[in-house]
Amino acid sequence: MNYTQDIELINKVKETSDNEALKELSNRHSGIYNEMIKKYYRHLVSTGLDPDDIIADKMYVLYKSAVSFNPEKNVKFSTWLGNQARYYCLNCMNKNNNLIAMENKDIQFLLEKKQTNDNIDVNLMKEKCDLIFSILERVKDDRLIEIYKMRYFSGKKLTPWSKISKKLKISTQTVINLHNKGKKLLKNKLTTTHNIDII
Repeated sequence: MNYTQDIELINKVKETSDNEALKELSNRHSGIYNEMIKKYYRHLVSTGLDPDDIIADKMYVLYKSAVSFNPEKNVKFSTWLGNQARYYCLNCMNKNNNLIAMENKDIQFLLEKKQTNDNIDVNLMKEKCDLIFSILERVKDDRLIEIYKMRYFSGKKLTPWSKISKKLKISTQTVINLHNKGKKLLKNKLTTTHNIDII
């Protein structure tokens, strides 16, 4: 594998978020990422995570790895990616309480019911959702609402960043940036009692 070509691709990702360069890095190094997920497979499952969701976040981890890669440290990109994949697995496991602790309990209530698949009054669910989205609507970007709907309210489990990215036809990093913008707004508008892990 050509180390020089890797550096050229990485520089394109760093400088212009080049999707084609990122795809080529994925073609070259996906095996490293997948091997790391396989290594942590049982641990991921034991903490309530779906390894397929972590696999689906590959492009996000690849992007972050490319942006943070420093060739002056004399480390191959494949080694760096492997380490980043490992950290990503560990961080996901550490954060997977899948609850938001807030005094008004509105978002926590929604996610608890969503995860346990309990029967829930439709009108009550709508009321809670309306509160969340009325806050998020203050950001004048319709994509943010779509990101939260797809991420948290489109199925029994969290929708991967990469799937949202593909659906909205924007980069994974843009999806995450918009999500974080919404998270900051929710933090400001809702009284927080603990660290927020999901939103």
